[in-house]
Amino acid sequence: MKEGNKGVYIIANLLDINQDGKIDMISFLSPDGKGIALALKNDKNNNTLQVHVLQDVTGDGKLDSSDLLLIKREAIKIFKKKNLREGQLRIFVSDAEYG
Repeated sequence: MKEGNKGVYIIANLLDINQDGKIDMISFLSPDGKGIALALKNDKNNNTLQVHVLQDVTGDGKLDSSDLLLIKREAIKIFKKKNLREGQLRIFVSDAEYG
């Protein structure tokens, strides 16, 4: 990766699992289709966020709290957007690098 272009693209699949018209799950994938993480809103008020990280996204070679915080930050950004619909988002995360 070139020094000036640090970061990675992540695919966010937006899902309405309980069919209430609101996005309540995001599955994060690398561009080659490997699972990165899963984020779920898990209460009626949509205030609680549960995140499961499956692979290193900070590039430090460890699956740790840094990965969890990065995915949680990106999930919160997405969930805050108005009028979300099921589908895919391609997002660039400048402080990430697949380990």
